[in-house]
Amino acid sequence: MKSFKLDMGIEEAERNLAVLLGERVQDVTSIEMGELSKVFSFKSKEGAFVVHFRQESESLEKARYIYGAYGEQLPIPRIVKAGEMDGLFYTISHKVQGTPMSLLAVLEQEQLVDEIAQHVLAIKRVPIEKEKGFGTISPTGETEVHTWLEALAAFFREDQEGFHKNWTALYEHSFLDKGLFEEGFTAMMTLARCSPDRPSLVHGDFHLGNMLAEGQKVTGIVDWEMAMYGDFMFDVACLHFWAPHLGFPEKIREVYYEQEGDIPYFEERLYCHMLFKAIDGLRFYAKKDDKPSYDYMTQRVTNILKQM
Repeated sequence: MKSFKLDMGIEEAERNLAVLLGERVQDVTSIEMGELSKVFSFKSKEGAFVVHFRQESESLEKARYIYGAYGEQLPIPRIVKAGEMDGLFYTISHKVQGTPMSLLAVLEQEQLVDEIAQHVLAIKRVPIEKEKGFGTISPTGETEVHTWLEALAAFFREDQEGFHKNWTALYEHSFLDKGLFEEGFTAMMTLARCSPDRPSLVHGDFHLGNMLAEGQKVTGIVDWEMAMYGDFMFDVACLHFWAPHLGFPEKIREVYYEQEGDIPYFEERLYCHMLFKAIDGLRFYAKKDDKPSYDYMTQRVTNILKQM
């Protein structure tokens, strides 16, 4: 199995932080977060912080943009320092009080579902001009296309740069099943015709590991590197995909109805974005050469197609 995460241990992180901050830091602890960045919490004389190290700059520059644009409206940790050191890119942010919800007992998670729903709707209601467009947000706040349908298709373009460059070669050089992938993609694009024509802010990786809570309150929503302008149901589907035991689609539908009425094309939009997560997982785990996880995603795609 391959790993795409930066290889860095605690001692190296301590040395890097000492250079960056001009002082020795304490209590450096690795945080298992994300597939590409290496993340650590630490303490300095100024307080408690979290540092992200990565080999490319774009996603970290984007995180700075997201905090600058929306940090006053949403519980996004404040970034205090960012830059590059010997070809290694980093951001340092305040550590949020609380525990990642993925580490809480199921009962504790369930008690936070109402609170999570309110935060999803708060993200959705951040004012976004229609002219912003749709798709992945660049480090300067730009997008590339004018509809969510185009944005979803662009994620799976054959001619793209970055992590998924030349990804269709996986059909020949890995266990990626072209027939299953294309069946899922076609169904996703058909359902995407029900997408809204006005963009909302979307976190893009909205799962329990990226939310922190203390007591009955959400204290922080972290890791905005995949943020987009698009359909807020993407975040609903993401949380439901990884934590179906919470029954989150029913909760968000209930809360939204109390405040604004029905969510148009609710089922179509939910299944559309569930399929996105599943076929993107097929591609990712094929590239990672992680057959057990790939087989799990195969089952998820198959089950979603049957449920539609």
